[in-house]
Parts: sequence; structure tokens; C-alpha cells
Amino acid sequence: MRLAFYPTGLIFPTMTQRRLVGIVLLALGGAWGCEAFEDRTPENIFLEMSGTGGTQARVVYTTQFVAGVSEVGRTEVRIFQADTVLQSLPIDTVISVAIDRQLFIEVLPVGTDTLDVSVIVDVDDRNLVTNSGKIYPEDPWRFLYVFNRRFAQAIDVVI
Repeated sequence: MRLAFYPTGLIFPTMTQRRLVGIVLLALGGAWGCEAFEDRTPENIFLEMSGTGGTQARVVYTTQFVAGVSEVGRTEVRIFQADTVLQSLPIDTVISVAIDRQLFIEVLPVGTDTLDVSVIVDVDDRNLVTNSGKIYPEDPWRFLYVFNRRFAQAIDVVI
């Protein structure tokens, strides 16, 4: 008669090893479970634009638009309704995107001035844009955010 030898822990784990594995799996499941049910849909977009104080800019804000990519690979935005305001730098504003989950912003200098700006755009607690540079009257700064969709950086507004 032959007896089979099974080392403890390889095929038949001990009770202590099973408990340890169970505790680790429970902890991992709990950590994953908390994030699995977390709602990651955007609530607010924070825009900070700084530059020479008192310089005016024409700013267009809208959540009422359709965006898509043209046959040549450029992002096109067709605006239905927008708010156009004159704002003095620095600009520090919060826009709610809880309902539409999309936002388009266009910043243009007033007159023939050139704006030298630094821009920070955050969605809730995540940073999307940290940039600086010049905004020319013929080349506005544009920002497009659509939840769960990616677009090219070159944005054309279709009228």
C-alpha cells in the first residue's frame, strides 16, 4: 500500500492560510467596491485665466452645442445658444456641467490687443489644462469638454 504525501500549503492549505487569503480578498473587494459605485460624472468646471490686470476679453460660454470630427480630422462645434460677455482679467469662474456634461469656451481679445495669459481648467478635482501663451484677435483660445469623448485640439466653430 502506498501513501500519498501532500505538503501543507500547496494543495490543502491550512485553516490559518485560508483565513489569511479570505481576509486579503475581503479587503481588496471592499477597496474595489467603494470605487466601483462612485459616480465620476462631472459636476463643475473651474476656469482660471490670469494676465495683465484690467485687460478685457470677450468670452463665450455655452453648454448648448454639438461637436464632432470632420472628414479632414478637425473638431467642429455648432453652437445653438451661448452667453457672450466682456470680462476683465483675471477671470475666475465656475460653470456647472451637471446636466449637459459638456462645455465650450472661447476667449478673444477686445480690439486689436493681444492677451498674454496663463490658463488653468479643472473638472471637479482633476486638472485638464495648465497652459500659458498669447491669444491673438485672429486666433482665439478655445476649450472643448464633452464627458467621455476625446476631440482634437484644433477646434473650428461652424456658424
